[in-house]
Amino acid sequence: MQIHGQEITFTNNITVEAYNMLRKSVDWISVTEKRAAIALQHSFYLCVAMLGDTPVGMTRIVSDGGYSYFITDVIVSPAYQGHHIGTEMITRTLDYIQKDVLEGETVMINLMSAYQREQFYEQFGFHKRPFGNHGSGMSVWVSRDSHGNVTKY
Repeated sequence: MQIHGQEITFTNNITVEAYNMLRKSVDWISVTEKRAAIALQHSFYLCVAMLGDTPVGMTRIVSDGGYSYFITDVIVSPAYQGHHIGTEMITRTLDYIQKDVLEGETVMINLMSAYQREQFYEQFGFHKRPFGNHGSGMSVWVSRDSHGNVTKY
């Protein structure tokens, strides 16, 4: 895969600074250096798309090591969207999980789609919720300010 004559390569690590730079590129909240470092260190799997020395996309898996996998931080920098980088990253991520599943085992792969991006994930077999006996996905962000006040949003 090439963009502007340069080869896209894939690696399994990213710096905290590059991680937050990718998050900022898609207008996601900033994660403190401490929390970002912990999150990256405890990832089950990382897939980072590189254009030369510049990370242009990433995805990661968080897992309990048993049957539950959560795909998160699926990001492609807006300047590089439309070049199938996201498709390649999700394909690599799902391949990694599928290789981890042994004969006779069943695992669950979850993700929270970005707003109006559900169709992208449907091509990989994901279902919109609610369906069947699955309710809607839910989330809440929790922040604490310098005065100790907690805000949920």
